[in-house]
Order: sequence, then C-alpha cells, then structure tokens
Amino acid sequence: MRVANLANVARWSELREDLRRISEETPEALLGYPDPSSDRPEEEPFSIHFASWADDIAATLHEKYGAVVDLEVGAMPFPGQDFVPGPLLTLPETPADSLGLSVQPMTSLSVRTGRSAMPRVRVVNHSAEKKVLGTNGQLQSAVVDDAGAVVGRYVGAQNLPFVGFAVEAGRGTEVPVLVGTDSVVPRLGYAVPPGQWHLVVLLDVDRERTVSAPLPLTVTP
Repeated sequence: MRVANLANVARWSELREDLRRISEETPEALLGYPDPSSDRPEEEPFSIHFASWADDIAATLHEKYGAVVDLEVGAMPFPGQDFVPGPLLTLPETPADSLGLSVQPMTSLSVRTGRSAMPRVRVVNHSAEKKVLGTNGQLQSAVVDDAGAVVGRYVGAQNLPFVGFAVEAGRGTEVPVLVGTDSVVPRLGYAVPPGQWHLVVLLDVDRERTVSAPLPLTVTP
C-alpha cells in the first residue's frame, strides 16, 4: 500500500506540472481538472475535461499517462470509448409556433468549430397574451443537421439563476442564446465540423419546453 501511495504521489507531481503549463499556455482548453496547487493527489485515475477543440492536447496527455488519467473532450470520453449521449440528443416535442412564438436571428448566426458563442435573437409573440421565457440568463440551443437530428450542444458548466424575459402580446424581445458546438455524434468527431448547419432554440414558457423552427447556422474553422 505504501508503494502504491508513493507511485500515486509521483505521478501526480508530474501531472500537476503539465496541468499548470496547459492552464498558462491555453487556459480555455481546460474545463475541469484537479487543483494543481494541491500536494495531496486524488485517487487515480485523475479526471480532466477538455474543450472539444483541444483533442490534440488530450491526446498528448493520454499518450504520456495512459490509464492514470480519465479524459473527456467536449461531450465525449477520450479516446474511442463508448459514448452514451442520453438527453443530449433529445429535443422538446412541442413546437414554439404552437404557442404563438417564433425566433428570429438579429444577424447571421456563426460560430467557430469547437467553440461557443452567445448571439442575440428576437423572440416574437404572435399570440394575444403575454408570455414569460424562463432562462438562466440566456436561452439554450442545439445544432441540428438537415434532417433535424441533434449533432451539437453546449456541455460546459453554467450558472443556474432564474431570469425571466417577458414577451408582450404582438411584440418581440431580444434575448441572448448560448450556441455550442460540442459534438454529440461520434462519427463527426469531438466538435461539429465546419459547414452549413441549423440551430434550434429551446424556449421554456410557463414550464412548458418548446423548440423553435431551425435557423441557418454557419460553423467556421
């Protein structure tokens, strides 16, 4: 047991220096990792979560440490392990237009592959009564293909305060929407690749979850 503990400490001593270097050189690559300032290592394997564009950095750690690290890139385990997307592929069944709501982009929607963006969209209330959108400060969304299947989401941590946006009858309200390109389809890789896709916006109205009609989305390199 003593030998195992010493080996664990030695591996942690080396890994934490690599984590410090990565956090200094490319801080946005690391989404979750053990505290490098701690002298007491966690139990192996050490869990590290990378942004979906940082698979090359994850590959370097995997090659160096193997089973000592438990890696995740975007929404998926790294490398090549079984991926169970679960609710990430599921969209609400109720279309927003059935409640008299539509979503209009303020500008052309564009985001870099593996990254996220927060453009503003205009939610229009075509009904005769006021609607209140329940959010955590921004609307959620999903990237879908031509068939409407979900291919990308934002899977990072978010604050969860309740922020309501009122949309008066016959009026529109500008609301930020979180757009993420973490792939949830293994054949596409860890990030939704560049190209023409679609974005659907999720609306929570009076505790009923709905989904907008698809909007054009460009994913850039």
